[in-house]
Amino acid sequence: MIKKLLFYRYRYGFKCADESLVLDDRIFKLKTPMQQKYAIFGNISTSLLNLAFMLFIIGQSSWAQTYIYEHAIDDPLGKQKSHVYNVYDNYAVRGITVDRNQLKLMLNTGIREISGQKDISKAWRTYIHDQDKVAINFTRVVGQNLGIDKEIAAAMLEIFEEIGFKKSQFMLVGLIELPEKELVAETIKWEYGWQETLVDFQSGKDQLAKWLKEVTAIINVPTMMDHNVYQLHGAMGNLTWAMLKHPGRLYINQGDPFIPEIYELPQIRGKVRLHIANCLQVPYYGGPEIMGKYLYEKGSLLFSTDPVALDRVGLELIRLYRRTEDMPDDVTDALFAEYLITAQTMGLGYYDLNYIDYHDKIRIDKHLIK
Repeated sequence: MIKKLLFYRYRYGFKCADESLVLDDRIFKLKTPMQQKYAIFGNISTSLLNLAFMLFIIGQSSWAQTYIYEHAIDDPLGKQKSHVYNVYDNYAVRGITVDRNQLKLMLNTGIREISGQKDISKAWRTYIHDQDKVAINFTRVVGQNLGIDKEIAAAMLEIFEEIGFKKSQFMLVGLIELPEKELVAETIKWEYGWQETLVDFQSGKDQLAKWLKEVTAIINVPTMMDHNVYQLHGAMGNLTWAMLKHPGRLYINQGDPFIPEIYELPQIRGKVRLHIANCLQVPYYGGPEIMGKYLYEKGSLLFSTDPVALDRVGLELIRLYRRTEDMPDDVTDALFAEYLITAQTMGLGYYDLNYIDYHDKIRIDKHLIK
């Protein structure tokens, strides 16, 4: 018998620019091992008759105990809102030109906003500590924005050295091109490979990336983009797709429920301290291949500790660009990432934007300019 059955009234709504998007209430489904898992999203005023019927169905299901998610966020009044901070600058990136000093100002402004600490050293140490071995995890992409991640990595390493961290504490993961040698010479070398032991993530088993065992903390720096397999590549996709030796299962059902199940693993979720999404240039069509024609120069870095909230904001931004910017004539502008709904059900963060505070267009703090 299931220990508890929670019903929440989560009606999804979001205002993006001049358009309001409302999704229907989710219908509860259980899964067999061969089916997909869905969320319990009902109305809190569900009739006793419907509730009794649901309990009867669950009671008759011998597999229900194994496959029900019991970690849903118990916050129906929305008192524990998640925060996403958009730090914006016109001059950090222009085409293929990247201003590293401006990136450093953006990074330091963002960390002050999200931590609530005015002192830069204390702000970064809210999330990483002097004893940590920290992986800075980027998105492996090839194309016009290749140099941006390299410059973000260089800017972060310079900041960390300036506030007293050692370069030997950091590992750069996922970069095709590294910053200059003097910056990375002392960093932990990232080696491609896989752990020997299989891990169980409910819908399957696989080997995780070897580097996960070498670090105590992760700063996740995804390139926010659309994806031709699972619709949206963001914070959650960046810490799942490249973590598996056999990621082919993510092609099934657009990554749902595999992405949130893999992210939930303690080897991943238990080490993530902060997400900083690269929205300096946003590939809104054709991802993961980067095509300059479908690249929107937003000039932003998004900061959050909630990967689901961050991805939902990113999803709405990409939807906006697909409606307002150039798109192929025979392609719809619609974009869905159902795995984010499953992620909220699992308690990994908020998909419902009624419970997300989006702090838009925070300008760099001029007091940080020396």
